[in-house]
Amino acid sequence: MLSLDRLKLLFPRASGEHIASMEDLADEFLDAFRISRKPLRWQFFLAQLGHESGGLSMLEENLNYSAEGLVKTWPKRFASTENASSYARKPERIANIVYANRMGNGSPESGDGWRFRGRGYIQLTGRDAYRQVGAITGLDLEAQPELALDPGHAFHVVCGFWNWKKLNEVCDTGDYLAVTKVINGGTHGQPDREAWLDKVRRVFADPPPLHEQPPADELIAIQRALQLKGYTQIGAADGDLGPRTIAAITSFRMKTGLPKGLIDAKLRQALGITKR
Repeated sequence: MLSLDRLKLLFPRASGEHIASMEDLADEFLDAFRISRKPLRWQFFLAQLGHESGGLSMLEENLNYSAEGLVKTWPKRFASTENASSYARKPERIANIVYANRMGNGSPESGDGWRFRGRGYIQLTGRDAYRQVGAITGLDLEAQPELALDPGHAFHVVCGFWNWKKLNEVCDTGDYLAVTKVINGGTHGQPDREAWLDKVRRVFADPPPLHEQPPADELIAIQRALQLKGYTQIGAADGDLGPRTIAAITSFRMKTGLPKGLIDAKLRQALGITKR
């Protein structure tokens, strides 16, 4: 399912080691955790980890904050830049104070905040998360938290996180925003998450054989109807059934409960288009 070519298109900034490992492990773990069984599950999964890891290019939380950044990000911990100045640009001290006494972590003195900082494709954070996902995957992440970003284990870990948070069931509702809320605790970065979902659908969109392409005027009408429904990512209504248009049709069909397919009578009816 996740071929090397498609993974490189989806995550061009990822290291070759991580891409190769993902290709090797994808079929096993996507099936084991039932993520591959429904399109919305694996599409939402890939889009969310794309956002959380910067396309598999940021696998460890960056805690190198300025005093101003600390006040803006953690106003309850740092009331003023003066209060934050002694922590500025000191990632380990920052982690130990901002993550102390929550998510299963101990006090600042325990070092848990730094030990269990965000890592991996989904930024696993906090002792509880490392313990729970470790139990699901059979990896001792509590003793070896660095396994969460190791190329040989990172994909297994992110699938374990997905299972821990019961995200397949959330995906099945079709509510992508709800998936974000479970992962993030809010809606931070949602526009970028939506852009990643669009990219996933484009990368995995298979164009039909040329003999199945509809007449240009009919496809233009479909493209324009999709634009009016908010699918502006398809670009110009040019009569070409390319990856962006296929992705938009696929998304529209899923959201409206239409069966799997591309252009058929059900799609035309849903869009209010009469076949010429």
